[in-house]
Amino acid sequence: MTQTRAVSAEPQHIRISDIVAKHEEPPWSEWLFTDGRNNVGLICDAPGLENDAHMHKDFNEWWIVLQGEVIWEIGDYPQIRSKAGDVVICPKRQRHSIKTVGTEPSLRLYINAPWSNHDNRGERSSILQPAPDVTEPPNMLLSSKEALLESFGEPPWATSLLDDERNKANLIGHSQGMTNNAHWHPDFNEWWTILQGDLTFQVGEDRALIEATQGDIVFVPEGMKHFISSVGEGTSLRLAVTNSENQHIYTADDDSAPPPIN
Repeated sequence: MTQTRAVSAEPQHIRISDIVAKHEEPPWSEWLFTDGRNNVGLICDAPGLENDAHMHKDFNEWWIVLQGEVIWEIGDYPQIRSKAGDVVICPKRQRHSIKTVGTEPSLRLYINAPWSNHDNRGERSSILQPAPDVTEPPNMLLSSKEALLESFGEPPWATSLLDDERNKANLIGHSQGMTNNAHWHPDFNEWWTILQGDLTFQVGEDRALIEATQGDIVFVPEGMKHFISSVGEGTSLRLAVTNSENQHIYTADDDSAPPPIN
């Protein structure tokens, strides 16, 4: 999966339904984009298929499940069962194997380092170890969409699901009509995966409105102003991914702000 490609200087709207439509039966995978820190791609597996178990010594790999049911074996911990909308994190130096179960193909986004490979295999012990003592976000092995919705209740709300040396990933819950505060950040890009609902993204000036729905990805380059609205019924969920530092955010009422890029 090691690939070196340029970070897009233009906004991107990646419709997962379009990606799926151009492929035949699983298994298949497709590289989607890079943000400079991560390679992001899509993997489709049929029920019963399993990846080649491996580990990464120097970064946390994580995934966003978009469809189906998937069982994960991470390190020597008990199995994890995930479904659409869930986020799964494998800490560095922990072996992981991934198997699709259930009755339909699975779809999962992988988020890993550009130098990622499967050279380090590792072995799973026959003796299970207790799961890490992390009972609330961030950095849980499994962040269940269903459990988060039950825990936080009515929007608006936000919570951090991942916070490590390379990424911050914040899950944002909004109701119809709720918006963010239009802003831009000159020193880092941002991208979102829509886990539930419908949202619009107004990016820059005089650009077409991006209308995103469940499963879509929206990428905004550094320096571009963006205004996000939740437009569908019910709770919308978007997972916002940025770098882990240099969080300089500017709004129109900040006289010291550098101008946004259009």
